[in-house]
Amino acid sequence: MLALDATVVLRRSGGEREVPIGDFIVGTFQSSAAPDELLTEVRVPSPGDRFGGAYLKLERKVGDYATVAVAVFLTLDDGGIGRAGIGLTSVGGTNIQATAAEETLTGAAPSQELFAEAGRLAAEASNPVTDVRGSADYKRHMVDVYVRRGLAHAHEMAGAA
Repeated sequence: MLALDATVVLRRSGGEREVPIGDFIVGTFQSSAAPDELLTEVRVPSPGDRFGGAYLKLERKVGDYATVAVAVFLTLDDGGIGRAGIGLTSVGGTNIQATAAEETLTGAAPSQELFAEAGRLAAEASNPVTDVRGSADYKRHMVDVYVRRGLAHAHEMAGAA
């Protein structure tokens, strides 16, 4: 949902409020919802005509928690990438939106070099820890690899030649 720029609607007896997903998720199994609020909707903006996305998850065995997971999304317009989103999970205390990588992509002409730069920036935005699933350096490297792969796939899905 971070990659898609989603929002959530929280309702209570006195009304409702719409919250960006990045502000809704505040910690592991924690949200910004008040005790008297209920999440009633998830709103995802329309992607338009030419879009693609990918979700890549590295796990030790099927059904295991992600060692690294990356969600990417992009739209294409006449001049290049219209909108880009990159969400990371399992590589920080909370989910991470790789905003510097997104900003590098937006408005640029798609290329393997551009996707490599976005992968590098996303890896920099990650903050993994070394644990039984792998070292922090390995996880950071996999963020880079998965962002590159995901963007190439999303670009292909969007109808790129």
